[in-house]
Amino acid sequence: MRRLLVSFLSFFMLLCSCQEDAQHHLDAQKIAQKNEAVFKNISKMWQFQFPSARPEITATLNTWNAWRQFEIELLQKPKSTLSAFQLKTKNIASKADALTASIPEEYNKPQVLSRFAALNTKLKSLELYLNLRVIPEQKVAQLIPEINEEIKGLYNQWDEILIKKAIPKEIGEALMLQALDTARNARPDLMKQKMEISDKIK
Repeated sequence: MRRLLVSFLSFFMLLCSCQEDAQHHLDAQKIAQKNEAVFKNISKMWQFQFPSARPEITATLNTWNAWRQFEIELLQKPKSTLSAFQLKTKNIASKADALTASIPEEYNKPQVLSRFAALNTKLKSLELYLNLRVIPEQKVAQLIPEINEEIKGLYNQWDEILIKKAIPKEIGEALMLQALDTARNARPDLMKQKMEISDKIK
């Protein structure tokens, strides 16, 4: 009797595990099919554009190694699987982080840095969406054109810097700007002397 009970329990457990394996296999197939469809959709959407720039801007960008690596990384489209896109977004986000650390002096201005911050935020969002268990394709579809707009905004900002640089200064403008710069006109040694005198009087 005991032997029959053990045999029955073993058979029941084997049957349950076979059903679970079959269910896992079916679930894995569904996930693989869904991932394949998501991969095809994202592959169609993955179109980044870099505008054509003035020769002066192009010359600066060609010598800026971090920018060239960022551009190459963004333009290369993964061809194999969804995980290739996930890895690609991680690489793009890390290359984007390196941009602000190595920005050329003429572009190291608050308005350019704020453009980089906006671009970085969008790239991090893309990385986040592509690494979720269920990828929100609609959000990815919205985000890619927004990233293109941020890149275009950077080029426009660099254009503006060049245009402003080309405007000739009026006579006396440099002196006036120097006079308005209070930090430059401050004399810390004189201020320190006045503070010491004031401390002695107290």
